[in-house]
Amino acid sequence: MNQKRLVCLCKHVSALEIKKKLHAGALTTSEIQKFTAAGTGCGRCVREIDAIVEKYMRETRKDPQFRIIFK
Repeated sequence: MNQKRLVCLCKHVSALEIKKKLHAGALTTSEIQKFTAAGTGCGRCVREIDAIVEKYMRETRKDPQFRIIFK
């Protein structure tokens, strides 16, 4: 997948931006929506965001104690 490709056209959020938030500690699609606004416009990209989150979580072992709180 091209990391610079826009996943959310309404809010101009790329796959790379989503992965950066996941790497920083976001764990769910709703957290990605909160921190990037992706998927909060028309909503057509929510399934794709779900897929990116699921794939990232499957491929990346997360320490359950590790959690970054975004402000």
